Amino acid sequence: MGTTSSMVIHWRTDSTLIPVDTRVWYGTVLDTSQMIVIDDPTLTYDHVIHLSSLSATTKYFYAIGTSNHLLHGPDSNLYFKTSPPIGAKELVRIWAIGDFGEGNTGQLAVRDGYKAFLNKRHTDVWLFLGDNAYDDGRDTEYQSYVFDIYPEVFQNTVVWPTPGNHDYGSNYPVISLGADPYFNIFSMPTNAEAGGFPSGNEGYYSFDYGNVHFISLNSEDYVYSIDIINQSIDIDHNPSMVTWLENDLAANTNKDWIIAYWHQPPYSRGTHTETNSAWSYVDGLIMRTMRDEIVPILEAGGVDLVLSGHSHSYERSFYVHGNYGSSSPYAPDSTMVDGSTGSAVAGTPYIKLSSGIHANKGTVYSVVGSSSKTGNLSSDYQLDHPLMCKGAYELGSLVLEVEDNTLTGFFIDTTGNVFDDFSIIKGGTAGHNDDFKASIVNLSIHPNPFTNKIIVSYDQLINAKITINIVNMQGQIVGGVLPNNHNPGKHYLETDTGQLGIKPGNYIIQVKSNHQLLNQWTIKL
Repeated sequence: MGTTSSMVIHWRTDSTLIPVDTRVWYGTVLDTSQMIVIDDPTLTYDHVIHLSSLSATTKYFYAIGTSNHLLHGPDSNLYFKTSPPIGAKELVRIWAIGDFGEGNTGQLAVRDGYKAFLNKRHTDVWLFLGDNAYDDGRDTEYQSYVFDIYPEVFQNTVVWPTPGNHDYGSNYPVISLGADPYFNIFSMPTNAEAGGFPSGNEGYYSFDYGNVHFISLNSEDYVYSIDIINQSIDIDHNPSMVTWLENDLAANTNKDWIIAYWHQPPYSRGTHTETNSAWSYVDGLIMRTMRDEIVPILEAGGVDLVLSGHSHSYERSFYVHGNYGSSSPYAPDSTMVDGSTGSAVAGTPYIKLSSGIHANKGTVYSVVGSSSKTGNLSSDYQLDHPLMCKGAYELGSLVLEVEDNTLTGFFIDTTGNVFDDFSIIKGGTAGHNDDFKASIVNLSIHPNPFTNKIIVSYDQLINAKITINIVNMQGQIVGGVLPNNHNPGKHYLETDTGQLGIKPGNYIIQVKSNHQLLNQWTIKL
């Protein structure tokens, strides 16, 4: 746990020896004789030191030991950086990993790919997305599969975790099991020490770093009831967590960015899915309950990005809003704010507006559950969730960079290369009032499904430039329909997709006008 003026440092000494007291040296130079010394005389094996009265946005070197012995440091990699002032718009670099604690070659390859991409740059915020230590979140598993894997990263990077089902043990329901090692190992800001609203519960909390507000939730904190007569199970997440989330969002309306994360994703069709999980009926209910109970609250609060793990895949959604409340996903045209790739490299970043018909709407949902292992297409779901722009059983991790009004995400593979990228730009308001008037309504496609020829019809309300594209489920433009004018009125536009070389499959018809975007899902037979 780190803030603008404080830092918490943990370490452990050999439990086969006698317990010892605790000392930390810290300062802005690599010389213990010029460092401040903090002591705790309590004899222990688990050492926790809270440093306070620090300066914001400052790099401190440190060393650890006892009142009699210097055990480790100081050296150039033993340092930490305090957070910038809350609201500062400087660059924030975030690393997110999920389902990673296996101790296998996949985990090592993902770690090395991240290090290659990072190229010795500092990471400000480290997010754990749950299932941090397999199989059961035991203390020994945390040591072998977490701390022994990332020794250099732990020395200088503040970690902000969320628990997964395996951190409670490997069996459902997890509510009957404990996660004592997880809660004993990490320090979480339950009293709003790092910003946000006090949660009073280490399972869920919030914190600020610069102009980003982070919300960590606990998808494993639920109660269940069994209806024997109807042979059904009902899942309800902790109502205290739901109330806290509402209070936290209400208290942080002035934040530029909101990133929420927890373990079990609201949307996925990888190794797990919210609609009908092949792994477990309860598993699907947990995911769906997070979707239907939590997502509406977050979207009403303007959340920009939601990260999860659990499904051993990489998936990343289009820019969406309002997809919840049914037993299966809505068709994407009803909830999609922008159906493009969101890639700044391709020239199609997502724009989040502060006024108009899409004011403060639009969220990207990403599953990063492949930081040590993946599913496969032969035995798991086909990564064909209708909300997802990108999906792959690809080992990797997610690096986020937030600076001022732009958030960019990079999914990094095991070679250190960018497998996927997306950007969100907070666009503010446009210079002309007509930019925020609904200019197109009543979009429809005939026939739907279709074979070759397709007719796109819509009502145009004002003079505006219209662009119509046919987009595949990977967000790529595969064809277009050319409007013959930009005048108000009813328009019918026909095109032959066969001549465009468009193959059978699922597609989205996108009609853009100024800052308005309408989508219609369609199928070519």
